[in-house]
Amino acid sequence: MRRLAHDRGVHVGGLTGTGPRGRVTTDDVNRAASMAELPLASPVAASGTVRACYTAVTEAEVTRLTTSPDLLACLVESSVRTVRSVRAATAEVVRTTVSVHGPPGGAPRTVVNAHDLGVQGIQRVLGAADTPLNGSEGQASRPELSVHDLRGTGVLFDVPVLEDGVVVALSCGDVVDRPTVVELPDGGRGIGIGSFVHLALTVDEHLAGASAARLLAQVRQRLEAHESGRSS
Repeated sequence: MRRLAHDRGVHVGGLTGTGPRGRVTTDDVNRAASMAELPLASPVAASGTVRACYTAVTEAEVTRLTTSPDLLACLVESSVRTVRSVRAATAEVVRTTVSVHGPPGGAPRTVVNAHDLGVQGIQRVLGAADTPLNGSEGQASRPELSVHDLRGTGVLFDVPVLEDGVVVALSCGDVVDRPTVVELPDGGRGIGIGSFVHLALTVDEHLAGASAARLLAQVRQRLEAHESGRSS
């Protein structure tokens, strides 16, 4: 295991193991190695300046969440908690207004004060008709986080672009079912069918203390905690 981690440039001590008793598995190492952090230049912002940003891509298992209507709400909640933790650590003002985009052609929905809602509250907002922000309320509630839902499009993942005012953007690709290793009731391991999505996260370089790979790893861990029923 350590030889594989060394060959793939992964620091085992920084991984959260998913095996029995928290043991780091081959899948954990390969998943960490697959996270590529790529420097990008986003489109010119309204001010006329070019914003430098970074993008990372990973994969998350959502086998149980795909059978419930909560997957998108869990993804939004996981993203909000991650961004909020970075803001709190740097003593910055925490704004948690989220712009949620569905498949191309659909109107974005806005979730204001998402950190106060929880998964069920976010789900209720996403299921209601969205009112576009305008006037002074719109300025005060301008989203700084955007989530793009690509499920049902056949697209595995897309590199999300930071729109004006947004500092973190996350995209969730279409759900893919494939064979995977599963834990059996007797403690052994077997082969089953799991559901997976690719997640891509772009972050503005000016978000203090933020690394695209680190933020995305936290989002994935929180999403998989919802998947396993371990979220708090």
